[in-house]
Amino acid sequence: MAKHLRSFISSMRTYSSTLLSQFILTVFRSRKVIILFCSFSLILTFILWQLPPDHGPQLAHTEDDPGPPNPNRLALGQHFPSRQTLCQGNFDWLNELDIPFPVKYARRDIVVRSNPKARRDSITKIDGPLYGDLRVVEPGKDNNESGLPPCLEPLFLDVPTFADIPADASHIIFGAATTLGRLEVSLPFFERWLAHTNARLFVVVTGPDDSAPNPEHMADLQSRMRGLGLAATLVEPLDPKDGVLERYFSLVKVLYANRDEKTRWLGFIDDDTFVTSMSALVSALDKYDHTLLRYLGALSEEWWTVILYGLIGMGGAGIFLSVPLAEIVNANHDECKQNSRMGFGDHKIFECVERYTDTPLTSLPGLYQIDIHGDRSGVFESGRQILTLHHWKEGYWDEKGEGPDGIRHQKWFPMEQMSLVTDICDRCYLQRWQFGTDTILSNGYSISTYPKGALKTTKKKQLRLDKMEYTWVTPTKVEDSFNKGWDHYLGPLRPPLKLEEEKIPYRFLAGVKVDGGVRQYYRHLGKDGDMDTVIELFWIREEAWKKTT
Repeated sequence: MAKHLRSFISSMRTYSSTLLSQFILTVFRSRKVIILFCSFSLILTFILWQLPPDHGPQLAHTEDDPGPPNPNRLALGQHFPSRQTLCQGNFDWLNELDIPFPVKYARRDIVVRSNPKARRDSITKIDGPLYGDLRVVEPGKDNNESGLPPCLEPLFLDVPTFADIPADASHIIFGAATTLGRLEVSLPFFERWLAHTNARLFVVVTGPDDSAPNPEHMADLQSRMRGLGLAATLVEPLDPKDGVLERYFSLVKVLYANRDEKTRWLGFIDDDTFVTSMSALVSALDKYDHTLLRYLGALSEEWWTVILYGLIGMGGAGIFLSVPLAEIVNANHDECKQNSRMGFGDHKIFECVERYTDTPLTSLPGLYQIDIHGDRSGVFESGRQILTLHHWKEGYWDEKGEGPDGIRHQKWFPMEQMSLVTDICDRCYLQRWQFGTDTILSNGYSISTYPKGALKTTKKKQLRLDKMEYTWVTPTKVEDSFNKGWDHYLGPLRPPLKLEEEKIPYRFLAGVKVDGGVRQYYRHLGKDGDMDTVIELFWIREEAWKKTT
């Protein structure tokens, strides 16, 4: 019986093999079938090749199972290398901060995605934390990457679409009047916002105490500026007898004489005016017809100053004259200079415009004179699209000789480092993101945590984040005025929170371009003997992140 069964099975195998072979030959005699089969194979191979490693077929549940979908990760179907994060650690970076150790420390990578549908809102809310658990680190003892805390997966943030090259501002000529010494100090800051934009800069310079500028120093500084990508020209005063106020007004003649067929706007600034985003400024100016008589600028934030001087554009915030209006002021420059009743150069521009035209000041939103003293955090943390910031050379220290964060690492705001992140996400400098219900990042200025739940929507009295926090000192009082001091320009303010109780500030400490991105460090000064805390954020564009990982 067993012998007959084995014979039957053997014959069936032979018959089945023969039948299958005949079937395959019959089917594949058709050219269409062959083409369909090959096409299907190629498509299947391509799909499997595109899948990231952690989305391949799994034979069994493993300990590395990624778990539920992470909203901060790229959507399925988009090409990206793996679950591995950048988050590379290096104690050398921490050592360069020149701060006392040990410190509590955390870090996070932020991958920026250019999205045409994204908006730069006053605040953008993100579910989940900004960074993970803090860990105590001490360079010198744990000088290896394993001594650094683990990272959360990269955080993906969408920002409005931006260009990969500097904005073209060839239609703007900027002018300033200062000393060679002050200009030299400002060089890194001018380089940060003006270099490689095609905008030209003319500076009327003098030596110390209104003396004539040293020709060799003047030529050397101009050469250095041009070597940094600044289209800068330094000129001596038109009239050696002019003081600093007249020299500022003389910029009208200097800039108008150097206009060309591209020129639309003449911009008047101070040596401590900082443009946060040239692309944003260009976009703002493009909203106005430059062929008409245009006088664009900003009032002082302080109502007392407005009452004293009138509705004039403040030079530190930036004044922009259209070429047709500049032509009129230039033609009447000497008469305006001789008969001026006002002192400052920006006042003289206003006076001449008012005398020879009926052109009023048009407020250009985003220009900030910063006639504010004390802790200016409320402005920097407002989330507004700020175009210009003035007075960065003063005010970082308070009256006690230290900044609002207690850090005495320099005399003024480190604007050239604070704004480095614009190279990654353009207009995102000072943009706000809220993480969960306890943390706000004001990009390039601070990270603030709110331990008493001020951000929670369940609170009866919610924090009005649309209003600036009133962190600076009281203004000069204007008698019988309903304006409390700042309402006309900054809008209604909200009262300040108690630092270290209602709001814990981590102020910007340092920034550096490295590894295809920008590293930022934020520091909270330890109180009552507690150690400091340092948060490191690494900003990188999505394209660079894909290549690196």
